[in-house]
Amino acid sequence: MTATTWILAADGNQARLLKGVNLLKDGQQNPEQEIFRWEPKKAQDIMADRPGRSHSSVGHGRSAMEYSSDPVREEQQKFTAEIAGRIDDYAAEGAFDRLVVCAAPQTLGDLRSKLSDRARTLTTAEIDRNFSNLPTQKLIASVRSIMFEG
Repeated sequence: MTATTWILAADGNQARLLKGVNLLKDGQQNPEQEIFRWEPKKAQDIMADRPGRSHSSVGHGRSAMEYSSDPVREEQQKFTAEIAGRIDDYAAEGAFDRLVVCAAPQTLGDLRSKLSDRARTLTTAEIDRNFSNLPTQKLIASVRSIMFEG
């Protein structure tokens, strides 16, 4: 029985999960795919609801409150957590034996911190490149060349 390999290609706005890839087989493959998309919002759209005003602790003054972090980055981290949750569910079900994660560096770091121990144990390679827009065959070929020829 051959091991079931999945490839996750992700960036902060989209991800694609290729299920049942054979990295040892050259030629055309048509793996099942699961697509994750997040509609990126601009910071001004996220921040359209102003954080409000606060009363000063001394006197009668009020002042505008500032955002404490980058709202776009927070949205990307929520998206990454959603992907990691799906991968964790599949790992718990035993749906795959090996996972190859290809992601933009920041997304890769987010995924690494959010994936369960089980999913991280099954991760056989991490590639810090954004391959999320590559056509399926090019994605598989790129992963194969990095893993076996790099």
